[in-house]
Amino acid sequence: MKMSARWIPIAFIVICLGLTGSALAAPATPCTAENESATEFVPNRNGGAIYQCINGRWERIAVCGNNGQCIYL
Repeated sequence: MKMSARWIPIAFIVICLGLTGSALAAPATPCTAENESATEFVPNRNGGAIYQCINGRWERIAVCGNNGQCIYL
């Protein structure tokens, strides 16, 4: 079976999403007016992510590695 070159980027994206799928989980705490601007760290097997409650939604503001260093988005 021959794989065309156009499927390689799609396969790469699918693999990356599979590896980081748990990083897409949002905090379990509801985002309400009482905790507006609060931040919460959500761990996963690759480190974790920092979310901030903004206008009733959790927005991911940083991605963190296992070494504890975070990249703010």
